[in-house]
Amino acid sequence: MYLNNIMRNNPQLLETIFDNHQKGLIPPNTWVIDLDTIVKNARILSNKAKELGLRTYLMSKQHNRNPYINKLALANGLEKLVAVDMQGVLSARRYNMALGHAGHLNQIPKQFIPLLISMKPEIVTVYNLDHAQWINDAAGELNLHQEIMLRIYDQGDVCFDGQEGGFSLSEIPSFVESINLLKNVSITGVTAFPCVTYNERADEKVTLTSNIKTLHKAVKILRDLGQNITQINTPGNTASSTMSLLKENGSTHVEPGNSLIGTTPDNAFHSDTKEKTAFAYVTEISHFYDGTAFAYGGGVYHTNYSDKIYGLVGTNYNDAKNNKIDYDFDIVQDIDYHMQLKPSDGQRCKVGDSAVFAYRTQMHMTRSYVLPISGISGKRDLKLHYLFDNANNAFDSNYDSVSPELVCRDIDQLIQSYA
Repeated sequence: MYLNNIMRNNPQLLETIFDNHQKGLIPPNTWVIDLDTIVKNARILSNKAKELGLRTYLMSKQHNRNPYINKLALANGLEKLVAVDMQGVLSARRYNMALGHAGHLNQIPKQFIPLLISMKPEIVTVYNLDHAQWINDAAGELNLHQEIMLRIYDQGDVCFDGQEGGFSLSEIPSFVESINLLKNVSITGVTAFPCVTYNERADEKVTLTSNIKTLHKAVKILRDLGQNITQINTPGNTASSTMSLLKENGSTHVEPGNSLIGTTPDNAFHSDTKEKTAFAYVTEISHFYDGTAFAYGGGVYHTNYSDKIYGLVGTNYNDAKNNKIDYDFDIVQDIDYHMQLKPSDGQRCKVGDSAVFAYRTQMHMTRSYVLPISGISGKRDLKLHYLFDNANNAFDSNYDSVSPELVCRDIDQLIQSYA
């Protein structure tokens, strides 16, 4: 999906990947991150948000919560992290990053709530009274007060399958009555998901969902009930190109994620996006079977656009850019042990070739490595930083474990170099 944009805007990223994979410095099944582009994208997003008076929470699941990406983005203007699940909370604690928002799209389980509250997030989303009560109890034990946010929905609103939850408009009054009896929590925000989507036509234009109107109905109900609502959080496809629309429609907080790594639908279908694609996926041709080339898997993430995926295959970028190989999306696998390429294309591959792709992903849902690299733009020395597995453990060039302290020290030095 994004290879054309990368080839046009940042061929150095692809050259770096082919060169270092063939040298054995990048293993197959790795998301390679261009940190120079991450910094540029973070500044674009931050500047636009500040221009509009919007607060930003960084959605980090798409890049598997990688601390290099997170810390560089926060150092370059974005504010605090979103933790959509407990893994996000633990990653923030491991690499010493401040939490802005937790509990959406996943509620934090009961046993982890005291740990979460001890990290003093700005706000926690709740779907029910049980979680609000647990948060209240944990805050009381820690002598803290915790702001909470309600996930809101109404009949006919947009919600992705398996992500349903929250309060209907009719449930708000009884919930507020219960919350008013608790001493250590207060309702200060509302949220819904998704608030921005793209149409299904070829132009892929952005539109607001009905969820926005539902949020405003909820705010009126809550304020009429005496609640001090200061946050209208509108996640989903947040980018510099959508922030003005969100601000005009009452948003106070936005959660850029895909835009930071340059994987919004805009990046796939339009060439004039301000944020640029900041990564590509590299694997390696493993073997052949019945004329089909098989590459090592682990990074396949099926989306609506997956049937448009192709890769560049070869031993160097100059040759591979003219050797586009289609990924066979029709092959359905419970576990992507391999990426199967189109049978007719297998003749243009050989074992050991690099195979580079760039498609919309959720890296935290893959079992791939993540490798941050600085200096791809040529404005500083090229450096391959620590390699991370899918659990965010760091490794050195010998694949030995590296402590979070060493990782943070390297990131701090890198932040200074971009200042």
